[in-house]
Amino acid sequence: MQPFGNAEQLHRSALISDREVLLAAKTGDVEVICRYLQSAQNINRQILWNGQTISPLHLASMVGNISIVEIFIRQQVDVDIQSGSGISPLHFASEAGHQKIVELLVKAQADVNIKDEIYCSAPLWVAAQNGHLSVVKELIKSFANVDSQEQKTGCSPLYSSSQNGHLHVVNALIKAKADVNLERCSGASPLYIACENGYYQIVKSLINARANTNLQESVNGSTPLYIAAQNGHHQIVDLLINSKIEVNLQTKRGFSPLCIAAQKGHPQVVSSLIKAEADVNQQEIRGGSPLLIASQNGHHKVVALLINAKADVNLQQVTGESPLFLAAQNGHLQVTLELIKAQSDVNLQSVDGCTPIFIASRQGHLRIVDSLIDAQADVNLQEVRGFSSLYVSAENGHLEVVNSLIKAQADVNLQENDGYTPLYVASQNGHDQVVKSLIRANANVNLLEKANGSSPLHIATQGGHLGIVNTLIRAGAEINIQEKVEGSTPLYIASQNGYHQIVDSLLKARADIKIQTYNGFSPLHVASKNNHQRVVDLLLKAQSEVNKEMVRDEQGQRCGVHELAFSAASSDQTLSQNLHSALTESGFVESRAKLQMAAADVLQDVLRKRLNNDDIFVVGSFSEGWGNNLQCLDGRTDIQSDIDVMTLLSGRLHHPLGFCQCDDATIVKQAYKNGHINAPGFASNPALPSYGTALRPALDQVDAARLCCYPTIAPLQQQRISKSHIPKLVLSSLQDDVSSNYFSPCHVVNAASPGQGGYELRVSTSFLEKRMLRSLTTLQGQLFVTLKYLVKKVICHTDGFNLQGVKPYHVKTTTFRMVEETPPEQWKPDNLVILVRRALQMLHDSAESNCKPDNAHGRIMEHFFLSDTALYLKGVNRNESEQILSRIVSTLKAVIEELPQLLVQFIGSLTPINESGKFHFHPFQILPNLTPRLTVKSDPLKYEEIYDVVRECLQRLTKDDCSLQSQENLALLISRLPDCAFTTREALKALACIKFGYQKTAERIVSHCRGHSVSRGIAWWAKKPSAAANFDVVWQYLRSHDSTWKFCFQFDERPVFKFLPVTLAALFPLQLMNKPGCFFINSEALMLALNLELRTIGDFQSKIAEVTQREDADDLELLTAAMFASDIHESKLVFNRLVRQSSQIPATIQAVLKRRWNELTELSNNQK
Repeated sequence: MQPFGNAEQLHRSALISDREVLLAAKTGDVEVICRYLQSAQNINRQILWNGQTISPLHLASMVGNISIVEIFIRQQVDVDIQSGSGISPLHFASEAGHQKIVELLVKAQADVNIKDEIYCSAPLWVAAQNGHLSVVKELIKSFANVDSQEQKTGCSPLYSSSQNGHLHVVNALIKAKADVNLERCSGASPLYIACENGYYQIVKSLINARANTNLQESVNGSTPLYIAAQNGHHQIVDLLINSKIEVNLQTKRGFSPLCIAAQKGHPQVVSSLIKAEADVNQQEIRGGSPLLIASQNGHHKVVALLINAKADVNLQQVTGESPLFLAAQNGHLQVTLELIKAQSDVNLQSVDGCTPIFIASRQGHLRIVDSLIDAQADVNLQEVRGFSSLYVSAENGHLEVVNSLIKAQADVNLQENDGYTPLYVASQNGHDQVVKSLIRANANVNLLEKANGSSPLHIATQGGHLGIVNTLIRAGAEINIQEKVEGSTPLYIASQNGYHQIVDSLLKARADIKIQTYNGFSPLHVASKNNHQRVVDLLLKAQSEVNKEMVRDEQGQRCGVHELAFSAASSDQTLSQNLHSALTESGFVESRAKLQMAAADVLQDVLRKRLNNDDIFVVGSFSEGWGNNLQCLDGRTDIQSDIDVMTLLSGRLHHPLGFCQCDDATIVKQAYKNGHINAPGFASNPALPSYGTALRPALDQVDAARLCCYPTIAPLQQQRISKSHIPKLVLSSLQDDVSSNYFSPCHVVNAASPGQGGYELRVSTSFLEKRMLRSLTTLQGQLFVTLKYLVKKVICHTDGFNLQGVKPYHVKTTTFRMVEETPPEQWKPDNLVILVRRALQMLHDSAESNCKPDNAHGRIMEHFFLSDTALYLKGVNRNESEQILSRIVSTLKAVIEELPQLLVQFIGSLTPINESGKFHFHPFQILPNLTPRLTVKSDPLKYEEIYDVVRECLQRLTKDDCSLQSQENLALLISRLPDCAFTTREALKALACIKFGYQKTAERIVSHCRGHSVSRGIAWWAKKPSAAANFDVVWQYLRSHDSTWKFCFQFDERPVFKFLPVTLAALFPLQLMNKPGCFFINSEALMLALNLELRTIGDFQSKIAEVTQREDADDLELLTAAMFASDIHESKLVFNRLVRQSSQIPATIQAVLKRRWNELTELSNNQK
């Protein structure tokens, strides 16, 4: 097999193969070994085994075959021969504990101090680490260096055996005069590690051997006593104390053993340290004393011990918090009572002025608040911003605390520095019961805050808190008060936000409807502008004469309100040019739409080949070329869009009555009406949707059945053709589709007209729609995208008019009608706004014409392709259809009137593509069907087979099997991946090497890939002709570039790579939060993470910065950058970018990130 690391195969014996020799050495086959020794020209030559070169003597020493080792020694083989990684036979025998073989090798003059090349460790170190006493004694007897240190960590044999609890080995090394104070690279001594792990007898032996008990390790400055105290090893603590140790030695952060024992809550340890006269008031660098730290963590037994030892109960840390403050903050009642009993100052303030009762009130710790009140705490002391205990408890809605403070004579009208009162902040946050308590305590309902001059009634109205508004009105709040900045009254604010119930309450309380803001806007104006019809009705009822320029007329038509919000200085022509230019710069041009179509066809081809099914079709906006993303056309699917996949079910063929021309007398023809055939027994659910993420778009899976022919296609009828402006070539293609019914088959889906669910199947014209959309010119496509934006983001979106019922299919139909009815000479960039307005008017007129009492099912327009077929509102029940249609008509009217400013918003939402016009396409990331297929042995590997080979490799990497056969099989599987998956292949190789223990080889692989870059997309400049974008071009790109490095896989449970460090194992693969069982792999991110983890990049921070600056960096690349950034601020900036782009980050990764941030914070603090 081709080994990992690409080492060349060595020359093999003509008589006995290398594999036979190694197996013989492993199994003890003396006959084969003898034959080999007779025939071999070089008895010391090495052979490939598990990715490294070793000799048969190595293997025999490893497995313990004494007879084979004796034969080799008799033949005078080199007993110090080192493997490819520098390991000698004596290393192998020592590690495995084969004492007899060690003895044989030593007698044969093997070098007992020889070191391997990876860790620079000697055989004695290996034996000591693994607790092989007899081997250790044998090596000591042979004068092995008892203080030989392993190079990577600096561990000595004594350290390693102390770390692993090998008492007898420790004693043997001490007896051999090993240096008991020899520290590892971190400065930890054997005594330190034994104390950390709680090995009492080893500690005792080391102390008896005069180990330095005060030796501090160099990372944190911890002593053996400190680490034993931290881990609660009280017997070891006693042992150390009895050895006359210094009990007050502090770490670099100033923590003493008593501090850390108090923090961890080890009362026995604390008691022993107090008896040893440890300083109970010794403070760490932030000023925390043992008592403060124990109080903060609620360790009441420790607190009692420290108080009894005369610890200062009022000793504050640097920021001024006392032990009582921190106990109160964290809700530790028993500790609080102990400290009060010990005469703690209940009014001691922190640097920012906070008292214990303040912090307990803010946290809602009622029993602690009551205890502090009983201890005469001052309830009106204010912190530096002026917040009182009552203020913060009211702010957070802690009703019982509020009541206790009021009972204790807290000042209910005490204002903080900006003038906010407890009543104001409770009103702001919707705490109605708190508001009532404060009012009962005579809180002033009209006290104003200083900055804006707003009252509690203003802020309660702003938050929509109806109950509080009514409470304040009843308490005599001033109704018509205007705030200082804009002059808004409570009525104006309620009208602006559409709070009709609050408006009603304010009107009943005689609020003045005529009061305007300083800009001249009235409550009626702002309600009309924001389309709050119920508020408008209430205001109109309250005042019959309203300025008609500000409101709807009696027919419900909006007047010129939009003129107040938008300057009409720009003409339609100028706006058209700006809109066309912005859309063009964002990639919405015909050539890029064609490239999108070609990519969809390639995705369909991959899907068909994987599933061996030519009746699978990629349809919808992803395939139609336009509207799959409303920000730019660069191959990426909008998170709110989807990929539609339709499967034609075999064996089902329906025959529409009146259109079927089949001559088989046995067939049953089905009645056809209103675009549906009669077919009882089918559920009305055309699509099985899934939810999209930034990494994988939503998918709609649709099953369909063939229809033997198309019904009458309206735009192909002569009366329509004669007036049609659809290009003749397109009409001809449509006619061919209808006539052949093979490549674009007519079909039915599981959907019915309103009220007919379970009785009908809907006829779908998706292939004809696809033909039409794929034929759109640049300007026609831009019209379609603009209309789709206005419907999805303005009319239907919660941030817009929030009106449901209109759907993208209505936009598609309107676009088709525009193409059919608009002469070619009118399709000019200067006319784009006029065309958009005309399309909206067309949709408006269609909806308005269907506003009839008998339209119970919500018919909105005619189907474009199917004659006498209606389209309906989306998701509207029959009781609401007339009302919804009426609202759609008025909303479309408003959109038409406000079109200029809405188009300016649309322009602002567009994202220009970069100069290279990068077009993103990762088939295996968006593959609609993730069902695994059996890996085949085609040679070379077909593109569609890459997915399953990578998946199989990942699965094998998670298994515990590390046998030679497993390694060979995985290596062969990985090697099948072609160069178009180069980065994926090399990353898998590196993972395999790490799993099987070939660290150096892994480092070599990732290092060799440092200068290589994946292809991040198809370079597609704006001026490329449409004809250049085709199926073959996309396929050529995929096969000739390193393009295949993003994958989504379905697994029953998350694959775990146990051999990776925690950080990498948490990141790879990344679970998609709203797609159970779906996992994302980015091989480029994985290779970067391996480079960073293995430290094969010199200036790794610049590499991280390069990733974070990429506009197209995905979640996994950004998470990798955040995880490895050396600066906490940079890491958090990357994390915030993920949050802004609505990435959903698994809790496990968030936890690892937080640990990383804590490490960076601590490192920064230590450096300071």
